[in-house]
Amino acid sequence: MQQMAKGNAISIDNGPKYPRVKVKVTGPHSGFYVTVAAVQAEMRRAGIPAQELSNFYQDAAEDNDDNLLRTCLRWVDVDFR
Repeated sequence: MQQMAKGNAISIDNGPKYPRVKVKVTGPHSGFYVTVAAVQAEMRRAGIPAQELSNFYQDAAEDNDDNLLRTCLRWVDVDFR
């Protein structure tokens, strides 16, 4: 099943929008703000524009925790350990 990001047609099957942005998350239940902050910090380090950080946040904030995980996977390379 293909998951589509709103407005940017990025699917999980095609890999993340920013594959060079690597984010290590301590677990899938780290909490919304911890996860979003970790992803945005790495996006900033990679020089991703502020508008894209805002777009990521808006995408991640919709719905529930499952959406957060899918959103992270659509946007960046996530390592859940």
